[in-house]
Amino acid sequence: MMRRFPLLVLLLPWLAGCAGVTLRPHAMDKAVRVEEVGLAFAPDGSGALTLRLEVENPTFWDAEVTGVDFELRLDGKRYAVGTRGVKGQPLAADEKRTLTVSFPLHVESSAGAAPRTWRVEVGGGVALTFDETVRLLPFRAERYLRLQHFRPGAPTGQ
Repeated sequence: MMRRFPLLVLLLPWLAGCAGVTLRPHAMDKAVRVEEVGLAFAPDGSGALTLRLEVENPTFWDAEVTGVDFELRLDGKRYAVGTRGVKGQPLAADEKRTLTVSFPLHVESSAGAAPRTWRVEVGGGVALTFDETVRLLPFRAERYLRLQHFRPGAPTGQ
């Protein structure tokens, strides 16, 4: 019994100092679920990527959602990346919250582009902040979306 006690005493400070750590395996990797992916463009070339994410705090500590980053791929080719700060989104331990974020996109010209179905892949991370510690909770989703007013090419104004 005495041999185990010193080991436990050594591990407790380490566990207490690891803000954002959970004892559930792969909890951080499964903490964000993509509920909806919206991608639309107008004839003038303006567009938006909208994500509805279900975010869970898988830790034992209260935290705050402070940002979302993304990478957008269309038919396997990287099209856009971005980051959006989020304010005032507290997330208690083991709490779930739905978060909707939108990222503006713009293409040079999309007039006359015929509607077409694209394989849309989006991935990224949700920043979960505990005092001064930040953990990135990853997400990834794939959808097939029919896009109107979109012509492939490099985005502008990013």
